[in-house]
Amino acid sequence: MASLAASPSPSPTQPASAGGTPDATPPETRDQRGVRWAWIIGAAAVALAFTLWGLRDPDVWWHLAIGNHIRAHGIPSHEPFTFLGAPNAWVGQQWGYEVLLSLMMQVGAWLPIVVMGFVGSAALVIAARTLPRSVRVPGSFLAGSMVLSAFVAGPIMGVRGQVVTVLGTAVVLYILARWRDGAARAVWALPPLLLVWTNLHAGFVTGIAVCLVVALCVWVWRLVQPGALPAAHVRVLLAATGVSALATLVNPAGVHIYPYIASTFTNPTLTQSITEWMSPNFHEWSLRIFEGEALLLFVLWALSRRPDPIDVALGVGAIAITLQAQRNLPLFAVVATPQVARYGWAAWTQWRGSARAARPVRRPAAPALLVAAAVVVAAVVGIIVPRTSERAVADNEATGFPEAAASYVGTHLAGQRIYSLYAWGGYLAWRFPTQHVVYIYGESAVFGSARLQRYLDIDLVRPNWRDVLARDGMTVAIVPANSQEATSFLEIGWTVDCHDARSGAVVMQAPPGRIVGSGPATAPADPASAPSC
Repeated sequence: MASLAASPSPSPTQPASAGGTPDATPPETRDQRGVRWAWIIGAAAVALAFTLWGLRDPDVWWHLAIGNHIRAHGIPSHEPFTFLGAPNAWVGQQWGYEVLLSLMMQVGAWLPIVVMGFVGSAALVIAARTLPRSVRVPGSFLAGSMVLSAFVAGPIMGVRGQVVTVLGTAVVLYILARWRDGAARAVWALPPLLLVWTNLHAGFVTGIAVCLVVALCVWVWRLVQPGALPAAHVRVLLAATGVSALATLVNPAGVHIYPYIASTFTNPTLTQSITEWMSPNFHEWSLRIFEGEALLLFVLWALSRRPDPIDVALGVGAIAITLQAQRNLPLFAVVATPQVARYGWAAWTQWRGSARAARPVRRPAAPALLVAAAVVVAAVVGIIVPRTSERAVADNEATGFPEAAASYVGTHLAGQRIYSLYAWGGYLAWRFPTQHVVYIYGESAVFGSARLQRYLDIDLVRPNWRDVLARDGMTVAIVPANSQEATSFLEIGWTVDCHDARSGAVVMQAPPGRIVGSGPATAPADPASAPSC
């Protein structure tokens, strides 16, 4: 696809005119618009390599189990899968997503993979369109920014409810972009958006927060520079945000959804023990791309000399929440996509010379759109088909989760209480939804900090781990063969029934008639040498 230079227009960071309104930007021709969209479509197809993944998220399984449960029995009031129950009431804050997931899986596992992959890619497309109408950025810069941001967001994308929040955030930013352009009525799309979003994922609070941050920025901006953004009606935005906040109460939990969200974000055990709730580990090369894009954003702001205050506030906020918890990487990507393109283009025009850079380049749209179509076809053949095939889905389940081990337990040890990893608990809840044999899984707010600590007593082999194991009455374990739990269980007399070579798991049993034995008479064999499950 050929690059399209912008028509003569204000630079992306050009201040408002004396009247407070940016100079008029000449409208795009049909060919210019077509080339721009060709770049965006092509980038969206490439982004699927980072947003479309198999069922790799451990939480997808218990969400699926809950979706099946809701369809059969309604939203539960208490935790329905574990043998110990949970101290906190069940809050069905993702019931809509869970039901949709269950319905899609009924068609085939390929469907949620494709749908959520496209949702993630669509969020980047919408993000690329959140620039003010007075700002004209070539499609090549938008496409490059989209692909970079897709790479950053990739580790957290896939079939997971959080992708709904990524899309919702992008839509909110688009609505606010139109509001600041003078389309005051656009903000009244916020209440129905938040109503739906609230019943799909608890990240809806991000949408409300973004609205409040933007309103505050405009208010402060006008204090410093009277007359700034005259088309942005703050009172209308605040009114729409207030109605949106009321709309979020239309959910199964009502007002109790907010304490639930607060308990999740303030749970120290969760934030200190679960990887995605921790700060990014910059020793991982994929997270260094986030570090690079964040630094790039600061550099581009500095080069522009007068960055948009709203952009800076949203960018700094997105970086801050990502540094707090790496699960927010996609939200940073959505905020960064238009800004990297906007200020990157500004720096490029300054380097080349604004007159030369602004010289229009006339190119027909048809060839660019054909290239974009070819990229889409390549994405279907090279990304979508391989990752959604029946074999790929089956391999993903067998290698990422203890499928064979669970099948062995279901056949030979049905009904016995199972100790397993936090990450595998959701899968076991899906495999054994009515047997009440699962110890713990990813619904941390329902289980609470105390239950997480009991699990960690065993997982980390703390001094009291034998007492916890005995008190909770677990007689079967499905754990990695090379884990410290496997070694510790062998030391207290547990035996290995079978080895699931695909996932690396082993099935272990307590000594007959007791949970904590005196230990094996001889050195235990390597768990991985056990018979195959």
